[in-house]
Amino acid sequence: MCQKGGIATVASESFRVPLRWRDLDNQGHVYHAEYLTLFDQARTAWLHSSLGVRNPDEYVIARIEIDYLDELVVEIAGPPAVDVSFTIEKLGNKSVTTRETMTRPDGTQVATASTVLLMWDRDTRRTRRLSTEERSLIIPYLSSVRSEP
Repeated sequence: MCQKGGIATVASESFRVPLRWRDLDNQGHVYHAEYLTLFDQARTAWLHSSLGVRNPDEYVIARIEIDYLDELVVEIAGPPAVDVSFTIEKLGNKSVTTRETMTRPDGTQVATASTVLLMWDRDTRRTRRLSTEERSLIIPYLSSVRSEP
């Protein structure tokens, strides 16, 4: 968390993900399974730019839960894209739990996700502890002090 004028604020970044024709079902809605792909594209970009994760094989997804809040259709008048923002709900020794929010370009929330990421050592093929540097990069994104020892 960051202190701003005595008030704790949480860092959050948003990433725009374009919608593709293949994302749509026959009713013109984004197919429910495609939300996973859209969240994943944005999460990969966020982990790279914000937390220094250089390769997608540095973590694995242990759990993901999605709440669908509103329909998502490609509108003729608006850009065919969504914005996805991120905060950290929980920081563990080997895990990071994110809160991910997907919005239409007009700001309407269409879905939220809670995702548990485990840090991964590709050589040993086992989970690993977060490094001190990784923890320091994650702290500004914590939505509350819920860090585990």
